[in-house]
Amino acid sequence: MNYEEVVDYISTLAHDLSLTFVQKVLKLEEEVAKFDKTQLLEHLSQADVIPEKYPHDSTEEKLYAKYSDALFAKGLSELGLKSSVIKERADAADVEAIGDGYSLVGDAKAFRLSRTAKNQKDFKVEALNQWKKSANYACLLGPLYQYPTSNSQIYGQATRYNVTLFSFTHLIFLIKSGIKKDVDLKKLWNVASSIPQGQSATVYWNAVLQVVLELTGKSEDDWKNVVKESQRYLDKQSRKEVAYWEKEIEKIEGYNHKQAVDELIKALKLNSEIKIIEKFATEKALESSPLD
Repeated sequence: MNYEEVVDYISTLAHDLSLTFVQKVLKLEEEVAKFDKTQLLEHLSQADVIPEKYPHDSTEEKLYAKYSDALFAKGLSELGLKSSVIKERADAADVEAIGDGYSLVGDAKAFRLSRTAKNQKDFKVEALNQWKKSANYACLLGPLYQYPTSNSQIYGQATRYNVTLFSFTHLIFLIKSGIKKDVDLKKLWNVASSIPQGQSATVYWNAVLQVVLELTGKSEDDWKNVVKESQRYLDKQSRKEVAYWEKEIEKIEGYNHKQAVDELIKALKLNSEIKIIEKFATEKALESSPLD
């Protein structure tokens, strides 16, 4: 499957009432497991963007998160680690991996392009540190362009807890560079602890780049070429997501009065609010009042 096919497949899985969520995740992981190196790179180049057509907090969105984790795990496997997606859903990292004499937990994070207001909790640095448990290292994989570009608490947290903030672009670069599977990656997992504790994005990402170049034997020009390719993918995705919303606007503009009113009521979740109040009132009516 190519990327667009997986996006559609996730929508199909989400609406399949014959499967549990765990079964849906397993089917998705089976598809990711079939990817060869070329397919993996194609998916990693686009998976950091959540499609706008997925409703917020929907099964589609949750499955897409699992798809991103499965890609992260497969990417780590390409680097010589034995990795898998953790089946636990709460209070745990989503990916675990075993390297040469060490263990690693990780989490992949994708964002909508329309999501602008992000805070430190979106990046789960402190949570990842807690989720290490008996593991030696922790790593967060996210879109490079979504990380803060100036001072941020997440870099202070990363250097304090030795959590590696990494990006889909860096992972692509490592895989494309054909890194040897006997290369010791511990320097990458220790990069946050190798620099002074602080909140500087520049200091942190410069340190990551130097380690990545050292591990691959590549130059900064090689890195810049991969960044440019990543930007081309991002431009393409931006146009696609804008086109989706433009079609939605066109559809809404064609509504008659009743359709427009019905959609507004649905968007504001007014009927849901009424049901919550009615449920509360019914439950309380069955209880003895503390005012009696």
